[in-house]
Amino acid sequence: MSPLVNKSKKIINKSTSHNTNVTFFFCLSLVILINVFLNYKEPFETWIEIVGTIFQIAIPMYALVPVLWKKDKVGALQMIKVLIFVVGITWAFKLGLSNVFGIDDTRPRGGSMSFPSGHTAGAFSGAVFLALRYGLKYAIIAVPLAAFVGFSRIYSFAHWPTDVIAAVILCCLGGLIFVKPLKKRK
Repeated sequence: MSPLVNKSKKIINKSTSHNTNVTFFFCLSLVILINVFLNYKEPFETWIEIVGTIFQIAIPMYALVPVLWKKDKVGALQMIKVLIFVVGITWAFKLGLSNVFGIDDTRPRGGSMSFPSGHTAGAFSGAVFLALRYGLKYAIIAVPLAAFVGFSRIYSFAHWPTDVIAAVILCCLGGLIFVKPLKKRK
């Protein structure tokens, strides 16, 4: 086995809810600080979009926290399947499938590739996975943050409400197809 695989196995075997959460929030804080440093002169409206962009990546990354500390290999595979499904369909629409169905793919502030919202799809893929796999206590934080991502896309005129709603539906569908609740250990 390669040294990278051995190192990864050691990290997973030593994972606990505490050290995994601490690591995640440390990395998230670092990303936010870097963004503050790079964008401190931007107006409030731009910050809504920046924070939404950070969360669209942070939520699916946070899904790794319980996967690691519960040593949930089946959950990891389910999350990968959801991501492949959601990203695949999202990009199929962005690259031309929307035209096949007669969906207007023009963004509110100009440009194309609007349908569905990729940021919202990224955020909700993690939130839906957490809610379905691990239950309400994970959904209570992840789902409102994912909803904020969708709001930020509409607020910044990057997407139409229909783009955001389509992304949420796509993620829910992917979750229902691929994610099964974790069975409680006795």
